Amino acid sequence: MPSMTRLIVQRFKLDDMEKVLTSRNEYDDVKQRVEQLIAEATSKGMLEPDMDNEYTREIAELSRQMAAYEDAYLDIKPLREKSPLIRSIEDYFYAHNMRQKDGARLLGVNESAFSQMMSGRRRITMPLAKRLHSKLGISADIILEYA
Repeated sequence: MPSMTRLIVQRFKLDDMEKVLTSRNEYDDVKQRVEQLIAEATSKGMLEPDMDNEYTREIAELSRQMAAYEDAYLDIKPLREKSPLIRSIEDYFYAHNMRQKDGARLLGVNESAFSQMMSGRRRITMPLAKRLHSKLGISADIILEYA
């Protein structure tokens, strides 16, 4: 008699491509299958970046099915996106080969406080907003909208 895992594996290999998941049990089965595929592909050295093989294609398809189910049925919050102001500051630092502590020094701000501002744990002050515009050339519109 075949094991339950073998039945699940056979079922997914035969008929689950392009399937729409509609129940938590189906989702959990697919998740278990993806974990099995990842473990097997990793042990065989077939899960490297830019590889295209049976494992990567099946993992990608099952992952799409899981993502569609999560969007439709699970209340998963998206990762927090950085504000355009923070991205502008980071872009300036990158373009000028600066680290965050260099930027804090240039802007005359305590490193710790600046780190908290960059991570969204502390609001950007008006004096800093003025220096972001004058020293980094960040648009006043972006500063006014996102500070």
